[in-house]
Order: sequence, then C-alpha cells, then structure tokens
Amino acid sequence: MFNSGTLFVLAGPSGAGKTTLAHHLVDTFPETDFSVSTTTRSPRGEEAHGKDYFFVNDEEFTRRVRNSFFLEWAHVHGSRYGTEGSWVRKQMTRGNSVILDIDVQGAVLVKEAMPSAVLIFVLPASSEALRNRLEHRNTDSGKTVEKRMKAAAGEVSFMGVFDYFICNDVLEEARYEVESIFLAEKLKMRNIGWPVEALDYHGDYMNGLNFWRGKKVVVSSGPTREMIDEVRFISNRSSGLMGVSLAEAFLAAGADVVFVSGPAFNMEPPGPVRLVKVVSAGDMLAALREEVIYADLLVMAAAIADFTPESTVPGKFERSEGDISLALKPTPDITALLEAPCPVLSFALEYGETAVERARSKMKRKGAFAVFLNMGDKPLVGMETACNSGSILFASGEKSVEIPYGSKKFVAFGIVAALGREMENLDNG
Repeated sequence: MFNSGTLFVLAGPSGAGKTTLAHHLVDTFPETDFSVSTTTRSPRGEEAHGKDYFFVNDEEFTRRVRNSFFLEWAHVHGSRYGTEGSWVRKQMTRGNSVILDIDVQGAVLVKEAMPSAVLIFVLPASSEALRNRLEHRNTDSGKTVEKRMKAAAGEVSFMGVFDYFICNDVLEEARYEVESIFLAEKLKMRNIGWPVEALDYHGDYMNGLNFWRGKKVVVSSGPTREMIDEVRFISNRSSGLMGVSLAEAFLAAGADVVFVSGPAFNMEPPGPVRLVKVVSAGDMLAALREEVIYADLLVMAAAIADFTPESTVPGKFERSEGDISLALKPTPDITALLEAPCPVLSFALEYGETAVERARSKMKRKGAFAVFLNMGDKPLVGMETACNSGSILFASGEKSVEIPYGSKKFVAFGIVAALGREMENLDNG
C-alpha cells in the first residue's frame, strides 16, 4: 500500500545550524531527499551550483516566478530564494520525504501552500551564541552580522507558526530530537495509505483500488462561505475531514489528486496532493471548471452553502445599527453547471424513510454516475464527526454498496474501492 512522503521544513535565523540538521536527516534515513533551493545571490565559500543552491540571475528567477515554478519564494537579505514545487511533489508521490532548509519567511509560505508540511524551528541557546557563530564562520562582515542579528529578532517572532522547536546547543542532542520528530511524523496515519497489516481484516473491502492508478481525480471538500459583510458569513457545519480522507484514499490508490477546498477545519491533504483554496460557491465553480478538464473523476464532497446574500456590505455591520434583514438567493448548482467531462460522484445528506429516493433523484438531476448517501438521522455520522457510514448508489442500477461504520478514512477507502469496481465493470461492459 502506498505511503506518502512528508515535507519537513527546517528554518531559523542564519547561523542557527538548520543546514547541518537537514543534511543529518538525509544522511540518516533512506528514501529522503534534500531540496536544493534556487537563489539570486552569489555563492559563498565552497558552495557549489546544484549541490548547495541553484544560482540564477534575477531575470531567470523572475521567469520562473511567472511560470509558477516555485512552491514558495521570498526576498531574504537582499536576494531571492525559491523552492521548486513540482520536484517536491514528485518525490513525495514516490514515497520519499523531502527536507527543506529555508528561511523563516519561506517556511511560513510553504505552510500556506502545503498545510501538511512539518515546520521545525531551529535556534541556538541564546542570541549571544548566535552572534558568536556568525562571527566565527568568517563569511560575513561585521555590518552583515549586525544585519543578520536584527533579522533574527523578527524571525523568532514567527516561531508560533511552527510545529516543533529545537534548541541547537549540543549538536548530538539536536540530532536526536530531529530524528525523533522525523520518525513520529512518518508513522502518522495521514502519511500511511492503509497499513498492509490491516488489509486482510475486511476481505474484499479494498478490492478495486488499483483501478485508480495513474488516473487524475479532483476532490472538492469543506464548506463554502457566503459573505454578509467582511467579517460575517453564511456557511454550514462541514469539517472537511471526509474530503481529506477521500484525497488520502485516492492518493494511496495511485491517483494524481487535486484537492479543491473551502475554508474548512480539516484541509491538510498529504503533500503530493495539490491544494486549491476557495471561499465561496462561485470560487468553487470557477476552480473546478479549470481542474476537471482532464480529470477521470470528480468527487463532489464539498458542502456548498445553499444560499448567499443578494449583496455584501462593505466593512462590518455594527450592533448599534439594530435589527437587520438579509435577502438571500440560491447559490449555483455547481455539479449541474459544470457539465463535467468525466464521471461525478455526488454526496447526499438525507433524513427519513424516503432518503434513498431523494438521493437517487439528486444523482439523476446532477448527472452523476454515483451518489454516496449519508443518513443524517443516524448518530455519530456525517458532519463534525470522526466516523461515518452510508450507501453508494449507482446510476447504472447496479446493487447499492453498503459502507460499514468506521473512521472516515476507512469509509473513504471503501468508497474509492467500490467506485473502482464499478468503473471496471463499466469499462468491461
């Protein structure tokens, strides 16, 4: 079963020792790659092109920015630095972990673009220790050392964005700590498709996953927000966990996954998954129109807000203004308007004895080839829960597939496998 690689970002002030720790991880653990950054600055000391950095001029760096070459890039100490995004994702898709040694500003940008990245802040025991390191490496002038010390104060203020902190005072202790972080993160379930040791507990439940190898799958997830003013909005209780779990399952099955998510509590798919952030139903529609062109499947797990205000108020309503009234209009029916050139899996949260009939009607109205039916009146399933269950209904009229109660990740694998079996039957039919 596929294991996703993890992106580890080591950052801290210049002279903190993050490069030493980054190379230690690469030297210690197999299937781990060091990401070489691109920079416009000149080489220092014995730095070599392609080993320590890719050294390019300003014109070439600008060209790469315009072509969306970088996962992140930033101005640091008068030069520009960037990380190649496609290379990072390619290594992680192979199951390799990637180690980044970058500045603090770049680390914050990586976390924004790839929320599953693990950020580690490295700092010496004191500012005096940092100054001594900068002065004794003999690569910077006194003026440059002062500049870097001033920058360090600003960089430390971003420490709260990071996942871990390492005091790099005694090198052996720092090495042990960074190894411990690496091993713990590699064992997290979000980085493991489904352990092979657990496959035979559910018989044929996982059969059908192989169909998705090499396919492109677009997963929409989370709620949308329809703004009332610049602070308040209309939304729903979707946490986004089901969408993230589906992205993990399709990735584990070997698919190339694009994850289009509204502002959800859970929007951290594995690193190889490309994340596209949206806010409103209109944003979701526009993003999906671009992404489904060459897709083999669209999974509409997003919980789109059904209504949006007819107009948005600039600024913020004040309580002192008293009662307010909102005029609402329906949001666009994304699945119907898309007319996706690929099969669509729809989702239906229904209540009562006629739930199956309503779900089938929804599937037909939206032109979907299948629908996953959640029973909203069952306890501990659906929105804001860690677990789920439901039924998959197919437009082909094939017998529905019951997905038993379990974690949303377990349910996601059942959905992906069942869809694979149905697609294989249609291809052979």
